[in-house]
Amino acid sequence: MTATRTERHFAMRAHAPPTRALASATPSNRAHARPSRARVVAMAKRVDVARVDKTDAEWRSQLNPMEFQVLRKKGTEPARTGEYDKFYPSEGHFVCRGCGTPLYSAQAKFNSGCGWPAFDKCYAGAVKTEIDNSFGMRRIEIMCAACDGHLGHVFENEGFTPTMERHCVNSISVRYVPEKEDAEEAKVVEGGVASTTLGFARSPLVILIGLYVMSDLLGRVMNFWASRQG
Repeated sequence: MTATRTERHFAMRAHAPPTRALASATPSNRAHARPSRARVVAMAKRVDVARVDKTDAEWRSQLNPMEFQVLRKKGTEPARTGEYDKFYPSEGHFVCRGCGTPLYSAQAKFNSGCGWPAFDKCYAGAVKTEIDNSFGMRRIEIMCAACDGHLGHVFENEGFTPTMERHCVNSISVRYVPEKEDAEEAKVVEGGVASTTLGFARSPLVILIGLYVMSDLLGRVMNFWASRQG
């Protein structure tokens, strides 16, 4: 039987190889097929802490007498007299007055009412600590990590800010710079070894006085008890 034209047409379509879909070649689909790029998040840099070593004579020639006394001899300026005690800039940062190393951001400064500038964190790696047992007390001294300039002391767990740190800093140890320093910030103390507002209670002198008072009180109680028994 002779096949009709319609039958031959469908037979040819049935044996033809499948055609490639053209939709994937359209510009819009090619755009959707491109792999998405990972989002890059920039990490804050650390401040450059370059070591600065000078003799006392060199420091004396650079600093005025009060700056030298505080920065190099670990002195303390009188409370509520410092240049930055009530100074709260919205931008900028504070650098070491001795060597210029960035130490604190303006945002880290807060009002603690202690009479000296207070900061709740520092630029990571810019501040170092040492145990200070002077005046019969155990405190944690904070210093510029670059030149060892004395800044003040750090206190913990007072509840002023979420970091639970208060860097009590001499105004004369730092200098304000209006430009912003975009660098990583961090706490200076790890493991809760800083001073507390009751740190004086751990001093040997206070412990001896406490023992004397307790022994005197115990003696009075025993004498009172003995008199009642008699």
